Amino acid sequence: MQAVSQFMGLVDEAGAMPPAPTMSSATSDPVALIDGREVLVFCSSNYLGLATHPEVKRAVKDAVDVYGLGANGSRLISGTTDVHVALEESTARLKGSEAAISFPTGFMASTGAIGGLAYLPFFARMTGFALDERLPEMVVVSDALNHASIIEGREAARARHATYAHCDMRSLEEKLAAHSGRRLLIVTDAVFSMDGDIAPVPEIVALARAYGAQVLLDDAHGTGVLGRSGKGTLEHFGIEPADDILQMGTYSKAFGALGGFVAADAATTDYLRIAARSYMFSGAVPACVAAGALKAMEIAEREPQRRVRVLRHRDYLAHGLRELGFTVIGDGTPIIPILIGDDRAGMELSDELYARGLLAPCVRWPAVGRGETRIRLTLTADHEREHLDVLLDAFGTAGRRLGILPQ
Repeated sequence: MQAVSQFMGLVDEAGAMPPAPTMSSATSDPVALIDGREVLVFCSSNYLGLATHPEVKRAVKDAVDVYGLGANGSRLISGTTDVHVALEESTARLKGSEAAISFPTGFMASTGAIGGLAYLPFFARMTGFALDERLPEMVVVSDALNHASIIEGREAARARHATYAHCDMRSLEEKLAAHSGRRLLIVTDAVFSMDGDIAPVPEIVALARAYGAQVLLDDAHGTGVLGRSGKGTLEHFGIEPADDILQMGTYSKAFGALGGFVAADAATTDYLRIAARSYMFSGAVPACVAAGALKAMEIAEREPQRRVRVLRHRDYLAHGLRELGFTVIGDGTPIIPILIGDDRAGMELSDELYARGLLAPCVRWPAVGRGETRIRLTLTADHEREHLDVLLDAFGTAGRRLGILPQ
């Protein structure tokens, strides 16, 4: 414990502890109450503005009356309700898959799916069910900028792994060729949460099929937002769902709830129910939360204008920031990263924005690489154009005062 105390003393001395504002209102509305004052929030993942929708709140309240607070058990013991079943059926319809399995969080969906898939030959031997052929060891081939949940899942799976350069298809093919003859699982974010860019999914799928690999696509930030009808990144690229593409995601972004999912063929989802440890050995997401997610999915389908609105906001704000002279990366998603580079400059800019009543956090190492400090903005359908103009004005004034922009 002395080492921990010493380390945290150094962190505090360097001012490296990230702030965590305490809100006393909904954290997903454009305006939140923090420390007794109203602040415009630009860091919520409630992309479609559904977390506080009246119908969603009513669905949650009604479910509490029937099911109470918690699920009070894992899904395989007493935690499965008819609401969980309905949510999985709705998820499968949305993603165009045969079936879906839901997890308590998106992080647990990642770790459970990767671990479960890698574990198959050992699981079969352990349970005494002999497979027709001896399966080779799995190699997990992962994008260098994948989310931490994928990295944790890969490590927990105790499988061999290889990392390819971010969205670099030549690098990916080199890794696939080097591990030819093994079971191959390509895992990638569909939308990268810190860079706001979209993976080249058509090229990834083509390479996967050329080398006999499966694809596990983490569509956390694409589901509900991308595609003509909000089905996600596959629809965005015009790719038909297929058994060799597993779609992973979360209800905590576009749908404003909590929980994760894997959409796939029925055999795979049933297998994960008995092989994914984060599913088997955790309490289920409360039925009231599942009911809220189910209602949010219903509203998202019938109100496509929410999706259109948030992406128009994105285009307007990104254009305005570039006009001011900021370096904006990523494109086509509600995530807008503004590269600053220097830690101190990034923190000072975020602090000045907050002093002006705007919550726009600074993201530093280890969430991003050293020297890649950024202000990471996220937008929702509940933002108004006037909110964006206020933010642009503050960015311009603060950026010039701090020397980030030329005078």
